[in-house]
Amino acid sequence: MPDTIEARRTLFWRDRLSSGGLGFGARLALITAFGAIFRLVLLARQPLGVDEDFTAAVVGRPLGEMIGVVSRDSAPPLFYVVEWLVAQFAGGPAALRLVPALAGIALIPLLATLARRVAGDRAGLWAAAFVAVLPTTLLASENARMYSMAGALVVAAIMLLWRAVERPAEAPTRVEWAGVGPWVAYAALAAAAVWTDYFAALALAGALVGVGWLRPGRRTLVLAGAATAIAIASIGPWLLFAHAQFEHAGQGFWIPPLSPVSIGGTFGQLFAGPPVDSGVPYREALVSLQVLAVVAGSLAVAAALALRRGTEARRAAVFLLLACSGVVALAAVSFWRPLLEARYAGVMWLPLFALAGVGMAAVPRRFAAALIVAVVVPALALGSLITHPETASLLPEIESRAGSHDLVATDPDHYFAVLAQGGPRTLARLHVLAAVDPPWYFGTAAYPPDAVVHSVPADVASAGGTIFYVADPGATAPMLPPGFGIVARRCAVRVCLTTYAPTG
Repeated sequence: MPDTIEARRTLFWRDRLSSGGLGFGARLALITAFGAIFRLVLLARQPLGVDEDFTAAVVGRPLGEMIGVVSRDSAPPLFYVVEWLVAQFAGGPAALRLVPALAGIALIPLLATLARRVAGDRAGLWAAAFVAVLPTTLLASENARMYSMAGALVVAAIMLLWRAVERPAEAPTRVEWAGVGPWVAYAALAAAAVWTDYFAALALAGALVGVGWLRPGRRTLVLAGAATAIAIASIGPWLLFAHAQFEHAGQGFWIPPLSPVSIGGTFGQLFAGPPVDSGVPYREALVSLQVLAVVAGSLAVAAALALRRGTEARRAAVFLLLACSGVVALAAVSFWRPLLEARYAGVMWLPLFALAGVGMAAVPRRFAAALIVAVVVPALALGSLITHPETASLLPEIESRAGSHDLVATDPDHYFAVLAQGGPRTLARLHVLAAVDPPWYFGTAAYPPDAVVHSVPADVASAGGTIFYVADPGATAPMLPPGFGIVARRCAVRVCLTTYAPTG
């Protein structure tokens, strides 16, 4: 009898699941919960990475001072303000990454909703599963920068825009849209996206291209254009305040010129996440897993583009494809000034992940499940293994030894990591040691006065002090005083602490 009851229970739940006993909302909630756990468990696994340490350094300042620094750097202020608010209650990598993680969690149901509007519940659920475990979306959620937050806002804005311009056949009288509520909501989210990341403006322009494909009627098209223009124009007062940012336009930048290699590398990161730098343990294996994720994601999107469903489903799929066309504009601008980079494009191409869900719904279930496995394994590996510089692991030694006549020096890449995480004795003697001033894109707007020194201070040399130099593996400190040499070197992932002292 117990075996019979257990068998009946198994059959009951199998039938419930196969017949959709768990509704779309419940199943989406389960997938979203899994994606949330996935992100939160790994939230503090990585040390602060490059650019994350800039965030840590600026949000630790008073609000007005922080806004002043951001106005001289290269970004709008909304992300930093939200991060500053979080920093008033908690610190450390997990707190810094909380906002991007929450944005990444919100992205799961948002993209599921877009996919569902193309090809139904199944497509929405596959899209949710894909986004929940994709290396790109996971790693963006674990990065204390503005890209995850901006991406979620852009996708939410696209969803509202699509709903506003659509004319539901089952309720034709509703689409007169006498009220302005949907447009106000869209404009508000779109404006928040632009105030988070300037590149959101290109993403919104791409969404307008998609609206044109839907042919919603002149009045609706004008409303969509006007709401988008208002959202983008809302950043105007900030640009007047942050006019110092325009000075960077004529200066050098770190992104390489447009080429087949740069284009291929950027689009490879669509599914694979950021490149794995040299010096990371198991780098070759991680790169191989990234290639696997690229193949899986490409197959899923290709299946969606080959969709042979009804005309409306094809039109909706093309809308999502055109909504990513801001990347094309970014590539076009890059002929003049190179800007095509995966983090910037990542704000624009997120609707492609909804198309991946559509594609997985169109292929056999086992094949779709294999595609999910092909992206979750790289995501687990990239999220678990240390790929960021372990600068913080070297700082206790400096803090315990640095004296009043010593120098704590870094190269420009590691300065903010030490500035954000170093103790008082370390910070009292901290400088960037460089032959020339670092370019602006190293975050020099946040440098304290006299942060950069072009030679070792005289008191260090005359007192026979010690130089603690934090830099990339293999780097040597420039402009050393005569008689100074290496007395010790200790390295961690992607960073070394080299100690120099008089050797004569």
